[in-house]
Amino acid sequence: MGLLRYTEHEDYENAARYLQTPEPNTNLTQRAKELRALLRKFKSNIALLSDDPKGVIEPGLPPGQVRAGVLAVGGTSVDVILARVDDPASGKIWLISKETVGSIPELYAQLQSEAPKVTDRIVPSALSGRLLGMSLAQWLGWLFSIPISWLLTWLSVFVLTTPARIRSKLRKIPFRPILETRLGMPIKCIIAILIHALFVYMLEPPLLYRVYYFRFIATLLVGCVAWLVSTITDRGFEEAVNRTRTQHKGGESILIVTQRLTRIVLVIIALVAALAVFGLNVTTTLAGLGIGGLAVALAAQKTLENLIGGVSLLMDKAVHVGDICRIGDQLGTVEDIGLRSLKLRTVDQTLLVVPNGSLAQMQFGNLTGRTKLLINQTFALRIETELDQLRFVLDRVQGMLDKHPKIEPGTSRIRITSFVGAAFALELVAYGKTGDWAQLTAIRQEVILKIAEIVEACGARFAAPTQLAYLSRDTSVDAQKANDIVRRVTELRPSDIFEVPGESRTGTDGAPVSPAK
Repeated sequence: MGLLRYTEHEDYENAARYLQTPEPNTNLTQRAKELRALLRKFKSNIALLSDDPKGVIEPGLPPGQVRAGVLAVGGTSVDVILARVDDPASGKIWLISKETVGSIPELYAQLQSEAPKVTDRIVPSALSGRLLGMSLAQWLGWLFSIPISWLLTWLSVFVLTTPARIRSKLRKIPFRPILETRLGMPIKCIIAILIHALFVYMLEPPLLYRVYYFRFIATLLVGCVAWLVSTITDRGFEEAVNRTRTQHKGGESILIVTQRLTRIVLVIIALVAALAVFGLNVTTTLAGLGIGGLAVALAAQKTLENLIGGVSLLMDKAVHVGDICRIGDQLGTVEDIGLRSLKLRTVDQTLLVVPNGSLAQMQFGNLTGRTKLLINQTFALRIETELDQLRFVLDRVQGMLDKHPKIEPGTSRIRITSFVGAAFALELVAYGKTGDWAQLTAIRQEVILKIAEIVEACGARFAAPTQLAYLSRDTSVDAQKANDIVRRVTELRPSDIFEVPGESRTGTDGAPVSPAK
């Protein structure tokens, strides 16, 4: 690379230091000047040369010599051989061999005798001036090659998809080529970059510029390929997530986190590959990343704890996006499970962010997996309520629960729990046959309304949760309804029609009453 830099800057004296002397009194400065003109005919990729200071052993060459490429002028080709010599000042160095240097005058003379190309004849003399080692015509060709590459890419895509378009039109079926999807843009970029690289190669820029520019193009290709692979993997993950959600198998959160990890891995691979094609020492870079990663791991222990906690949470399938969960004293819907934290949208629409590492130390409950939800209601009837009225309420409420289509049979009960102040305290326990909280509220409302109807029908009154001082004008228990209920309960008591939940049947003398036949 030092030889190329000196020749491009027309520093032929320093460039001559990279040439091995073929014969005494050889003008190496002139040879370096002639070599600069011949480098346009160099055919090879010097970036593929070995980085080993000792070189590699190649067939047909003695140890200490490697083949760098070929200088092809007309029908004559000469191998560019690099020879490893022992320099008293610099030690072991690589120079262009004396055999190659000896062939330079003949190749240069043949180059000068060649007829100018057609492009050289049609290019105006005003564009023959040089800027940074390239003619103005080459600069214009490079500039126009960019939009031309995009135009040719569009034309090639159109031509390639024309048969499929015609076939779909004849069959009257919708057609959307892959190049018009999300995969289309990275594919088009790759095609355009390859066409542009071909144009640049045909322009024959100076070898030094060619090396660095093709490294830049290779870096762009690596980025586009990584973009394409990332788009393909994202599409696969999205289809897998949609299929998982449709089949209700769970695991979509694991797929989402795996997708994010895949993106990070692709970025790291693309970065390392780009550094490699740009000529940097990847081994040193990887070693630096390893040491840096260790330092980051020691400094970010809490972040790693959250990361491991998130992965463990997803692998256990304890929670998925969209689940209704209770975390601590907060109830809400899980909106996202990330590598660091879980996001919960509470019932009051507050976004709660909980670090994954903290979930192990918090009370965590997933309410989505429940097939039934508990209805637990307490209410009180006034202390003036007649005993038979109370039994009537218990019987009718229990019957209503047993016959309710949305209440799980066999699990419901209504019991008197205690005397609370000046009232009878009753507790209702039942399970609604639903896992949806909104549906449960509707079922619970229907049950409460029916209890209110039963209480009102028997002439009883609900007790307020306070101690009441009854005034002379306060309306007491409806005497007429109370007497009717007492008479009705007295009539039903000897039969099996009337039964108080939890009460054994006894007669007036305390002996069990046998059922009527």
